[in-house]
Amino acid sequence: MVACNGLDPAGPERSAALSGAASAVIALVAVLFGWPQSAGAGALVLQVAPLHSRTPAGPCPTTISLVETRQPYREGSYGVDGRAALTSIATGWTLSGRDRFSATWQARLLPAWRGCVAAAGIVRFADQPYRDHSYLRLRFGDGTVQLILDMTGRRDPNGYTPAIVSAAVSQGQPVWSWGGSD
Repeated sequence: MVACNGLDPAGPERSAALSGAASAVIALVAVLFGWPQSAGAGALVLQVAPLHSRTPAGPCPTTISLVETRQPYREGSYGVDGRAALTSIATGWTLSGRDRFSATWQARLLPAWRGCVAAAGIVRFADQPYRDHSYLRLRFGDGTVQLILDMTGRRDPNGYTPAIVSAAVSQGQPVWSWGGSD
């Protein structure tokens, strides 16, 4: 049987079950590809790890939170908007480099963090462990911090590398959009 006008002739219970199953499949695909699972914001938690070195490094933050928001669905593609509110660790953000695969922002660390020599990668997304390639990273050293958005090694559902659509600084914060095909 074919449902017409969104109504399933087998009844609302079957429609609800199918709708629930479709939502579950979409959520699974979102988790597998590291996408936010709703149109709302999702917090990405990056864990900071000091550089393995014999030279002591100054104090470093332990975790950093960034936010990504899934754009409304468009037939054949998806998009993600991100914002890094990092004024608690650094000031003077600039977009220092961009190519087809990555974007890099740089800023001067606040005095409390200037001795930090470390790197950070995604460990949690929306309160769930994140085990995929960390496409957002931070690098601390020489009194500066770099935020790196890198699509190298990521794949969308069709096997293509996602594209960085935009990268800029807005209101003193790094902002970006990236997306791919579905």
